[in-house]
Amino acid sequence: MSKLNDIQFNIYFNLQEFECPCCKCVMVHSDLLTNLIKLRKLVNEPIFINSGYRCKTYNNQVGGVATSYHLFGMAVDVYARNINISSLAIHAQQVGFKGIGVYGTFLHLDVRPEKYIWEG
Repeated sequence: MSKLNDIQFNIYFNLQEFECPCCKCVMVHSDLLTNLIKLRKLVNEPIFINSGYRCKTYNNQVGGVATSYHLFGMAVDVYARNINISSLAIHAQQVGFKGIGVYGTFLHLDVRPEKYIWEG
């Protein structure tokens, strides 16, 4: 028996990877998916999603800001096993991500309108 959202919607990503752990709802902005596919092709390595869409309840539980782009399906937290976070951030910028947060073990990526890069 398959799980909710167990749908392969392109060759690199499954819808379930983007779902909220709390409510299993999914929202994925088309620009986010487009940029993730570009990033995956550029690095030629799997990109793993730690956090995709978040409902308000889950966003509060994890300490997310009230205006988080995760709430709108416009952000993901990712990593790649064979690429360090700093290099992945450079590649993310090359493919068009505007919001890039560099953390110790993951990279926050979003498709906000203006460029904003930070370290967390």
